Amino acid sequence: MIRGRLVQNQQHLIVVWGGEMETPLAGLGGYLKQLRPAQTREKAAVNGGTRVGLEQRCEVIAAGMGQLGARSSRISDGAWLHLLQEQGDGRSNRGPASFASWLAPPDAEVRPRLIRLGDRWSRSLFVASYPRRVAIGWLAPLLRGLECEVRVAQHIVPLPKLLSLSRLRRKIRGFETSLVVDHLRGQRPDRGTETALGDALTLEEQVLVEEERLFQLELFVSLAASTVEELDRGWQQLLTTMAELGCGVAPLTHRHVDGWRATTPSGVSPFGWGREMTASALATGFPFLRSNLSASSGVLLGPSLISRELVVVDPFDRANPNFNVVVLGTSGGGKSYTAKLLAGRLALRGCRLRCIDPAGEYRALVGLLEGACREIAPGRSSGLSALGPAESAGDEGETVATRAARALIVLELLAAGRSGEWDLPEDDAQALEEALTRLFSTEASPRLPDLVRALERAERPALARRLARFTGGMLGGVFDGPPEAALEGLATVFSLAGWGGDREQLLAPAMQMILLQLESEIARDPSCARLVLVDEAEVLLSRPRSAAALEALSRRVRKLGTGLMVISQVVEDFLTSPVGNVIVRNCHTKLLLRQEEVAIPAVRQAFGLSPAECDLLRDAAPGAGIVIVGRERAAFQGAAPPELHRALCTDARAPAA
Repeated sequence: MIRGRLVQNQQHLIVVWGGEMETPLAGLGGYLKQLRPAQTREKAAVNGGTRVGLEQRCEVIAAGMGQLGARSSRISDGAWLHLLQEQGDGRSNRGPASFASWLAPPDAEVRPRLIRLGDRWSRSLFVASYPRRVAIGWLAPLLRGLECEVRVAQHIVPLPKLLSLSRLRRKIRGFETSLVVDHLRGQRPDRGTETALGDALTLEEQVLVEEERLFQLELFVSLAASTVEELDRGWQQLLTTMAELGCGVAPLTHRHVDGWRATTPSGVSPFGWGREMTASALATGFPFLRSNLSASSGVLLGPSLISRELVVVDPFDRANPNFNVVVLGTSGGGKSYTAKLLAGRLALRGCRLRCIDPAGEYRALVGLLEGACREIAPGRSSGLSALGPAESAGDEGETVATRAARALIVLELLAAGRSGEWDLPEDDAQALEEALTRLFSTEASPRLPDLVRALERAERPALARRLARFTGGMLGGVFDGPPEAALEGLATVFSLAGWGGDREQLLAPAMQMILLQLESEIARDPSCARLVLVDEAEVLLSRPRSAAALEALSRRVRKLGTGLMVISQVVEDFLTSPVGNVIVRNCHTKLLLRQEEVAIPAVRQAFGLSPAECDLLRDAAPGAGIVIVGRERAAFQGAAPPELHRALCTDARAPAA
């Protein structure tokens, strides 16, 4: 029931028939005969076998619905018959002269273009043609865009494989014959016929290997209203909605009684006008599946693309195995916008936000949150050290070996990056490790010049010269800045947007140095929730040392009450790398934005997406995509109020909220 464009009452019923049905009406007649007490032994045996098969079919359907996030419950025969009587405005307050009269309304008036059942007017249509490509939940506008009562009925009959192949091959021969005739006549081949032939050949192969299965679908829509004027308005809205969906419709003129019967919960159709559909195409049109998440608390992402309900997520729900988030999308797909939207709303709930920002995109958001921005670039003092934060020297559990191992990741990237090789020679790596260990054993807070002198004493002048570059000049304050006060406040961004020609070589060690600082902060005070946001994570994943460190951090932060948000636009490389796969598995919340065509196969395999979900990601608008939380998922459009929207947008051409 829909009033004022809001769903007031929504009921969904699946009627499952058992046994073989010669005609749709035979199913209802056979079921009603089972209600009679007089049965022969042979008929009882046949019906018993049918009941067993029906029970199994119901269990399979219920299990499949459960995997899609829908809960189903069995209703009794009496409840079903009562529902039939109720939906058909039947008479319930008087003894029926027959079973049919109990289901029928008290009176009816039949006209060519509408019917009156009791005090309600009704009109029906049949969906005769469908769009070639549809997104998941494409029929949902029928349940939320009209102002009167709407009934949508899908009559689905599975087709045997042999019959499916026979029909497909007949169509293929027809398409091929049409193209041959065009060729013999000297005409250009029809593009529509060529496209249909390609689709039919692909579908034939999928049916052969049982990747797809064909069904026969009849789709009916009935409207009901208390007045003819209200029905006419709803009818025009329905025709407009169907045209927007790309469907061809046939009003059931002179057959609105049959249309009304087809949309009652009887599960039978008096028409037999089925259209062949694949299983994946049918799945996209189920309007009764929930299209949002079951989270009752959290932060708002935006409205659902399917049901228009609000999509709410809570990465820091204590029931989650981890608090990590991964955001994947192509350039211009709105991944930074969505990441900032989620991070900003989490910060407003008290979560401390720490951003590693290689492109300077998060300064406006942190400014709106009245946070601090640290510019890390040549010619500036970062207040950080490549040897790790000075505060970690007094941390419990921080041994000399632990401090040396963490600093070694940054130092190897600094020493090896100039040559283009990200792995130091084994003797250089061993010398650097030994020098670090001795240095941390003798000094509480060593600096980078102390390490350079230690390497010179160890007769490693080449390695010392490579690191000496970062102790003075333009790069002196970046990797060896004077210690600054510990990070405080709700939000802090480390901006790396000011790098010049050495950006590719020095971005990874700079990002890893910041991660060391953030790990020290988290270890000192794990009592409050924090979100560490790492944008352009592909920079760290392209170096073996930093990739391994990021992977270890994604596993470790859960114990410290912290979430790690990893953002990347190099989706295919991210998902096909072993480290990227581990990071994805350690992220309970996943945000997928618009994807390039080349990345779709990897995304589909990694996240188990359906073809319709892949189409949605392929054509998604900026800021729109799919959020996956555990086994639940929803299609959403990121939305923010105007002030927050301006802080989130980095594209000057982006429209106002």
